[in-house]
Amino acid sequence: MDLSTERCNPNIERLPPLTRKETLEYIRVVPGWSVIDGKLRRTYVKESFEDCIKFITELDDLAKREGHFPDVSITKGSSLEIAWYTYRCGGITKNDFIMASKMNHSDRFQ
Repeated sequence: MDLSTERCNPNIERLPPLTRKETLEYIRVVPGWSVIDGKLRRTYVKESFEDCIKFITELDDLAKREGHFPDVSITKGSSLEIAWYTYRCGGITKNDFIMASKMNHSDRFQ
């Protein structure tokens, strides 16, 4: 299953949160990501704060194209956490896994 070739569903109101079973199926196809506190998360360690900002700029481009946006935090000046969660649905949806997969398959996010 290659989610990186799929597009996010723009009809968010119609998306139900994934079941635990579905989440366990999808998590296998996005290495490096974990479900923590109900969100799909991954931490990237960059060389500098400036590198974090460049990464976020690239992520912003992807998020705008797909119409789906993450939570982002920078700690220690170079540790960047990305969290996917569909707030309007109250949980993780397939869109969140699509975005994680797109990040995994792009050289811009390595």
